[in-house]
Amino acid sequence: MRSGWLANAAAAARLVADRADLWLPGALSSLAFLGWLPLVLAVVPLPDVSGLTFFGADLATSGSYPWNVVLLSASILFGILTLCLLVALGEAALQRALRSLQDGRDGDHHGDSLSGETAVTFIVILVALLPAAVATMVLALAVVAVAPGEFQSPDIGGPVLVRVAGAVAPLLVLLLVLVLVGQALGSAAQRRATGPRAEHLGPALAHAAGDVRSRPARVLGTAVVGMAALALLLVLSTLLLRVLWAPIATALGAGELSDPQTVLLLVGFVAIWLCLLLAGGALHAWASAWWSLELPPLAHPDRGPAEEREPA
Repeated sequence: MRSGWLANAAAAARLVADRADLWLPGALSSLAFLGWLPLVLAVVPLPDVSGLTFFGADLATSGSYPWNVVLLSASILFGILTLCLLVALGEAALQRALRSLQDGRDGDHHGDSLSGETAVTFIVILVALLPAAVATMVLALAVVAVAPGEFQSPDIGGPVLVRVAGAVAPLLVLLLVLVLVGQALGSAAQRRATGPRAEHLGPALAHAAGDVRSRPARVLGTAVVGMAALALLLVLSTLLLRVLWAPIATALGAGELSDPQTVLLLVGFVAIWLCLLLAGGALHAWASAWWSLELPPLAHPDRGPAEEREPA
């Protein structure tokens, strides 16, 4: 009989705490997913509403319109695909390490090569993200339709961005639900489509949907807790990096880049950012190990499901 939901979370935490080697592949996936966001938010000045308005107007009135929009969209799509590939690489390496621990063969990998499992994981990620991607496009169209009216209306009911978000709130909720469901389906499908007991991609996706339906509360609860923990880490990381970057930005603005104190501040800033990346890697490894414990075990070719051992 499988352990309770919280017991699985605690077991995954103990496993990851004892195996720091799991943090590095976890850090790669975490960095490519959203781990870069705190650094960008801390270092890069955010555009205000008027800046975004002028940017959109420049795109629409440019002589290269609509090709400039096409090029920008293609660049964004290429960047997203690259990040998804890095997430797949880190997750594939992490799952191989977890399977080695599960089977009691530390460092002995069975099944497809790392590149092959990365390719399968990449496809699974794209399939799992497809509903959320469609919802994002619908949300973007809704924002385009609502935003001009909110910009031109009197400043009543809060800032413009808050009013726009309120107008498209149902679509935002739908997007969040699809992200959580996609994470659950992707986690189950990736574990079924890789490893020595790998299934073909089609059956893996179908069986993954059955895994989610068989225990929806526990699976979606795992997704919610994992996303909440990630959001908390991102918020804390952003606040810490912004505080640390403030004196550095002041020194750089004053032209004191070569000042020894500024150099020390930069070195400390980078060191703390790397520590935060490792913390994100540990968090991602914990969530991945928890998924492996929470999802139904796969049958071994020479053993039945009841004989499978879970990660210790």
